[in-house]
Amino acid sequence: MTVAGIIFSDAHNTRLGSLLNERTLAAIPFAARYRLIDFPLSSMVNADIRNVGIIVKQNYHSLMNHIGSGAPWDLD
Repeated sequence: MTVAGIIFSDAHNTRLGSLLNERTLAAIPFAARYRLIDFPLSSMVNADIRNVGIIVKQNYHSLMNHIGSGAPWDLD
């Protein structure tokens, strides 16, 4: 069976104000090494979902730099 996953990166960003001026919610660093997008991507890969789409409204450059080709999650 073929399954596709979709991640909405800016679902709840009303209270974060200045934190999101330069980047999207999914690109916020967590524990200095990870970004918030790493957790849903890892969960999807562990669930054997290989087609993943990410929907971003604005400020997506740092997120795309972090994701790159998807190789760290075996999505390349």
